[in-house]
Amino acid sequence: MWRLNPECSLHYRHWGNEWVVFDTGSGQTHQMDTVAAVALMCCENGWISLPDMIAGVMADLDLPCADVLVAILPPLLDQFAALEILEYA
Repeated sequence: MWRLNPECSLHYRHWGNEWVVFDTGSGQTHQMDTVAAVALMCCENGWISLPDMIAGVMADLDLPCADVLVAILPPLLDQFAALEILEYA
């Protein structure tokens, strides 16, 4: 299960597939792609499982197959946890 760190307050801006996310809690700005930004948005409403997050990203981006997300989301989520943007339980 994953969730947004309660200390974070994220603000999103995007241009095409490039996203910039500013965290007012830490003062940090992060550049990412659309999949990463949508995955973060999935975590904003509380705890979410990886399968539910994959389903949410697929639905939001109208993706036909989960195979790529199954491969890229776990290391991405670990990176967000290392940056203290996400928490894992």
